[in-house]
Amino acid sequence: MNTGRDYDIAVLLEEYAKAGSASARKNIYDAAMKIRNESGRVRAMREALIRAHRNGDVQEIKDIHDYIKNKIEYK
Repeated sequence: MNTGRDYDIAVLLEEYAKAGSASARKNIYDAAMKIRNESGRVRAMREALIRAHRNGDVQEIKDIHDYIKNKIEYK
């Protein structure tokens, strides 16, 4: 599993335990599986976006969003 997403998985596990319906649990499970199976390209793009946010690089953030908005692999 991608160790950079451990916190996200932990939060999802907490929410899964609190989920009141089967459909909510399924949605949480599906989100966890998407994180677990995240491709290298998606991981790299997410990390670049995080870096740009931390650096306050607004133009880079816009460039990333423009690049991924029509790419199915980043959805």
